[in-house]
Amino acid sequence: MRDLSARLREIVRNDRLDPGRRNSPAASRPSGSTVSFSADGHDGIDVRRAAEALGGTLHQSGASTCIVIDRAWEADHWHGRGRVSSFAPNAQAPIGLFDPRVTKTPDWARRPVFFDIETTGLSGGAGTLPFLVGCGWFEDDGRFQVRQFFLAGPAGEHALLQALAAIFADASLLVTFNGRTFDVPLMETRWAFHRCACPTDDLPHFDMLPPARRLWGRRESDDASCRLAALERTVLRFHRVGDVPGIEIPARYFHFLRTGDVDAIEGVLEHNRHDLISLAAIASRALWLAHEGADAATDPGEQFALGRLYERAGDIARAAYAYELASRPTAGPVRAPALGRLALLHRREARYDAAAAAWQGVIDVAGEHQGRATLEGLERQAAEALAIHHEHRARDLDTAKRYAQSLRGRTSGRAAADLDHRLGRLNRKIRAREDTLKWDE
Repeated sequence: MRDLSARLREIVRNDRLDPGRRNSPAASRPSGSTVSFSADGHDGIDVRRAAEALGGTLHQSGASTCIVIDRAWEADHWHGRGRVSSFAPNAQAPIGLFDPRVTKTPDWARRPVFFDIETTGLSGGAGTLPFLVGCGWFEDDGRFQVRQFFLAGPAGEHALLQALAAIFADASLLVTFNGRTFDVPLMETRWAFHRCACPTDDLPHFDMLPPARRLWGRRESDDASCRLAALERTVLRFHRVGDVPGIEIPARYFHFLRTGDVDAIEGVLEHNRHDLISLAAIASRALWLAHEGADAATDPGEQFALGRLYERAGDIARAAYAYELASRPTAGPVRAPALGRLALLHRREARYDAAAAAWQGVIDVAGEHQGRATLEGLERQAAEALAIHHEHRARDLDTAKRYAQSLRGRTSGRAAADLDHRLGRLNRKIRAREDTLKWDE
């Protein structure tokens, strides 16, 4: 495994040899300026001056130095639809609905640390450097304190890791956005690289991305993705102005390494700070919705998602109510799935007539939106359920046969064989009924 300093020296050498890259906007630098990295990784960059320009201080651990930048969002500052103080964690919030593992730590709300990193690439592994690590937490007065650790060169990484470990040691919960897949594994790699104990091993971790997908993955919006920036706009009603696109961040850092230009980094720091406060706001919104219930939801997609959440937790009454709200005629695309889940709940509670009514609602919605692929599976499930209901419970053989026949040509394999068997049984029952009527006459 090559030392990261050697890789960065190679990047600088290649930059000198490639005029096209040297003159590109993302990699521009003052004419004639060159930087080479020695063992300390800081040659050509005045770390103290960089810290002063960024409004930070120096943190040293042995021969390793990183820059620490502290900022705070005041309690009465508005971020989107809410004040910063309103995002503070509440110990009564039902976080276990999203991740039951967190509830194994009763004091999870004591000091959650919101965590986000900026790196030299997205590939992960030992060659990817987390050059900016941001942590945020709420103070007792409602302020959201942000502390960022910035590397002016690769030799500062050991100091960064040591300072970060001290913050994690006092944390009750780690909150990330896709951190279980990217941020935390990458940091664990860096701690292992430096032969340091990993402070995240025993720290509970709440990754906000899966809950966000459950709650807002079905929303009707021009930007319906579950990227944090998209959720800012559609859920928080917050719009960034002049933000640095994530794809530009690695190039800006390498530009800083070549030139020492802190102006290229200011926007990256601001981007990271907004990620942290938005993460806190999104997590707060999700927990508030789960606590307040379906009446607090702003759209049928949230209501349907809450129904799924309550159903998984075994709270059938709240789940059914959420599905009922999400299945109203104005609910849009989630109406049919909500009716389907509601039918299954009613059947589980032996409310067969109510289940049949919900399945009939699925059929009606599918008829209004013919050709929509997402409804075909639900419509087949509804037709089969109604065929069973009318044969065995309502004792309406003709209606049962009509629903069974509607499945002709829409099933294959074992399902087609079962359908033929059902139709044969229904035909025999209908003939027997007719023969009985003839004898009665």
